[in-house]
Amino acid sequence: MITMTRLDVGPLLGSGGQGDVYELPSDPGRLFKRYRSGVRVDETGLSALVEWRLELSPRDRAVVDKHTAWPLEVVDCPGGTLGILMNRAPRDFWHTVEGGVLPRDLSWAFMSEAARFVGLEPATPRAAVAIMVQLATAFDVLHRNGATYGDLSASNVLWTGDGCPSVLLIDCDAAEVNGRPRALREAQTPLWSCPWPGVEGRERDEFKLAMAFLRLFFRYEGPIMDSTSSIEVPSHPPVTGEAADLLTAGLRQVSVRPAAADWLPVLRELHGGLRARRVAS
Repeated sequence: MITMTRLDVGPLLGSGGQGDVYELPSDPGRLFKRYRSGVRVDETGLSALVEWRLELSPRDRAVVDKHTAWPLEVVDCPGGTLGILMNRAPRDFWHTVEGGVLPRDLSWAFMSEAARFVGLEPATPRAAVAIMVQLATAFDVLHRNGATYGDLSASNVLWTGDGCPSVLLIDCDAAEVNGRPRALREAQTPLWSCPWPGVEGRERDEFKLAMAFLRLFFRYEGPIMDSTSSIEVPSHPPVTGEAADLLTAGLRQVSVRPAAADWLPVLRELHGGLRARRVAS
């Protein structure tokens, strides 16, 4: 842990429900997030996230650093509050809308009308699969190393929006290391939450990976409820039988859900097939 007095805290960059995010002029690649007083933050849980990253193999840590804004250091702030340091999302993950700069979240990858309203194109099927490969890769690292992400949703994933997109998971301070306290109370985003009680931890992450594939590849914007028996999707790009099987298994109420590692070879094969067919948006 470091003290806030050691940081060169710059201008306020943005505010959320839990705290405020500041620039660090002397360390422009990182940001400082300070939690507001009254927000319940477990210091042990934050420290567990920091320690978890440091204990990863170099290869797994490189994946986490590339595709997540993981807590890098816990900060002791005045007034008994806490904060964290985290990597800053590169410029490619932002988009200018009516003069304001906004994070390019994943909703613009599959919500066609919303994307085009702000001057973007939704992800092509091939780009959607590329996004999924990166999400599955990040989740595979988390799960193999005893951590879960939690609230996977369009607002918690940024993407670069080009033909070969990169993705970044944010709000990682709500992730959990198995057997350690959770730093923050976990939230669940509407339209992305699992409708069945008891589906938690890694299993819920696996449900949400399937949900992400449904939304990104087929541009499905509707809910999945406990009464949902079939889904009509607006887009029907070519899909392999293996990918369809993983999607079906991942979204069932009672299921041996596909692990993130199970998705990777299937997604790579699908990506290669779409490249050969040159499937357009």
